[in-house]
Amino acid sequence: MKKTFSEHNRHATEKRVDIVIDPGAQELLPDEIYTVHSPSGLWIVEEDEATVLRAYPEHVESYIEAVRASGIRVGNVTITEEPRRDYADMARKYFRPVRVEDIVIRAPWNRKRKGVVYITIEPGMAFGTGRHESTRLMMKMMRDVDFSGKQVLDLGCGSGLLSLYARLKGAKSVYAVDNDLDAILSAQKNLLLNEASGIELVCAGLEDIRGRYGVVLANLDIRTFALYSTRIKELWKKRDGILIISGIIGRERKEALGLFLPCEPVTEVRKNSWRGYLFER
Repeated sequence: MKKTFSEHNRHATEKRVDIVIDPGAQELLPDEIYTVHSPSGLWIVEEDEATVLRAYPEHVESYIEAVRASGIRVGNVTITEEPRRDYADMARKYFRPVRVEDIVIRAPWNRKRKGVVYITIEPGMAFGTGRHESTRLMMKMMRDVDFSGKQVLDLGCGSGLLSLYARLKGAKSVYAVDNDLDAILSAQKNLLLNEASGIELVCAGLEDIRGRYGVVLANLDIRTFALYSTRIKELWKKRDGILIISGIIGRERKEALGLFLPCEPVTEVRKNSWRGYLFER
């Protein structure tokens, strides 16, 4: 998972790099963009109807080259010299509550209003705050599912957002799994912020999971589905089981659906180039 905060550097000024990208494209960036090229963090900023990837890299040219080499579409690039920033304050500045389906996702410092159902997420990462299309598609499909009394498996749980939503929808229990320890630590903090119970967090690989679940949530990517689709089907309860997947772009549709044959989706949703599918036994 992508961290956003680090210790301040010792210089009085630093260079800010703004790169215009497609909405959600930050999810396609490799981890080394965050851990090597921009360890002080990345922010997604909406300015003048454009989505901007904002960073304070130590080596500007190497960072820009790495973003271009990642394969995402890169628009205008702007480099600005400015005073050193407090990154925690930046997170507070740029994060805004977002409505997804029947809930609002907020940061701990955002105010609550009466009559609104909230999930509180610490926005300490670029992923897991409900702004990405694949997350929205997952929640769109989840909204119409009867979770009452069901045991749920959340594969690649990230910030824990989908696990929290499943509990709000009435799931009996949620087994939330991610192979990234930073993601599990982030999800643990978010569970505490929401005073959530009934969610068990585990740092493990998909091959280490056992049991069968009434609902399996898998917001992953085509490479992971290609490697583990057989295992995912084994974890999906044979009777009355539901599988909800996303993280697939349009050109990957045929390959993705072929991985889950003979099962075929009963629901297909789309947002921009992203796709989501709901399967029932």
